[in-house]
Amino acid sequence: MTSRVLVVGGGLAGLLAARRHLRAGHRVVLLEATGAVGGAIAQATLPDAGDLALNTGAEAYSTGSGAVDALVAELGLAEQIVAPREGLGSRVVSEAGAHRAPGGSLLGIPSRPLAADVRAVLGTPGSLRAALERFLPASFGARPGATVAHVVRRRLGKKVLERLVAPVIGGVHSSDPATLEFAAASPQLSRGLAEHGSLTSAVRRIRGRSTGSAGTRVHALSPTMASLPQTLQARFLAAGGILRTGVEVVGVARNGAKWQVLTSRKEELTADHLVLACPPDTARELLGEAVPAIAEAIPQAPSAAVRLAALVLDTPALDAFPSGTGALVAPGTAGIRAKALTHASAKWEHVQQALREALPTAGSPHLVRLSYGRPGETLPGREELIDLALADATRILGVPLGRPQLLASEVIDWDRAMRQPLPGHRAALDTLNALLAEQPSLELVGSWRAGTGIDAIVRADHSLTEGSPS
Repeated sequence: MTSRVLVVGGGLAGLLAARRHLRAGHRVVLLEATGAVGGAIAQATLPDAGDLALNTGAEAYSTGSGAVDALVAELGLAEQIVAPREGLGSRVVSEAGAHRAPGGSLLGIPSRPLAADVRAVLGTPGSLRAALERFLPASFGARPGATVAHVVRRRLGKKVLERLVAPVIGGVHSSDPATLEFAAASPQLSRGLAEHGSLTSAVRRIRGRSTGSAGTRVHALSPTMASLPQTLQARFLAAGGILRTGVEVVGVARNGAKWQVLTSRKEELTADHLVLACPPDTARELLGEAVPAIAEAIPQAPSAAVRLAALVLDTPALDAFPSGTGALVAPGTAGIRAKALTHASAKWEHVQQALREALPTAGSPHLVRLSYGRPGETLPGREELIDLALADATRILGVPLGRPQLLASEVIDWDRAMRQPLPGHRAALDTLNALLAEQPSLELVGSWRAGTGIDAIVRADHSLTEGSPS
């Protein structure tokens, strides 16, 4: 029997859920509160740089599982897949200075603590301390619900935490290692510790023979990642799905076996199956009266606001790509407020080519993107951000940069930053999963359940049964 499915939220998880139910033969309506779908996968243009398109959120996806590459190919976007420029790697910046990010690491945890690139960052004492980790019992420091900071400091030492792991947690996960649950940050590493007896052994097993940095094990789409949600939207509409943007859901109720949804436009919509692809706090509020037990089981997962500065620079000194594809910055590094820098035109050849086409008179155009906003920090003001970003880029790249080199700039506020799973998150999800199993007409999807990144969301969607409502 054909069911009516209502999907609330048009980010990637919502688009994939809508696609999945539509392909199963159901009538699907997708509601998105903003004016466009895509969520954290979005693009902007720089008017002062020939309307150059750039990513404002996610710029790439992990290739580890192959799930996203398969989806992209299925959508007919295979020819738009691009890989990072080879041989560059990335940098990690801390009180020890700027160094090439150690190869063969995961979440910043090195597979071989005594390797030369690890010793360069940690110093010999720090590397020796980390090397002792393999002799510790697997249970040491790994209590249920333990934070990243607790596990890493106890097992590998303070320098691994501060100089290698904290830059990844802050720059990639937008989180604080002191509050982020280890098992939620990397279920793969958490399982690997139990299976192989140590974190360094687990990283070696997971990474295999790979010696590249994490930032090189990715793909992107040209011209921007926005091609993915745009294509999902087009396919959804072409297959008969209904999309309504600018419609906020303000209430959810049960009416027998049906779901009733109240919108900001005073409409009451009815569905046989409800998918909430929205942040956990929103889902908790919406479900509070209809299914209070499920609402209470939804774990807290706050997000940190992020402010981005995109700089188009013209300087031959950047032609040598002095920081490779970019850099992650350890918290508290003197003189640098940014948490990460991406040298986009170094990392992606298609970006460099687009810059040259957009700015034919520029001698050495480059696109650099810096991000700001760690949990608990006050964001720098928009009016001061460009000069701050130029100063931070100067320190990170080791190249003098100022207004004379600046061709164009943009300040971007990203309020859809990744969620931060707190201690107890995995256990809370287990409880939630059990409750949802008893309520098959309700789905909760999103990064707060699937994990960080596009690949995690795509894999989570694959794991769900096709055509779940009957």
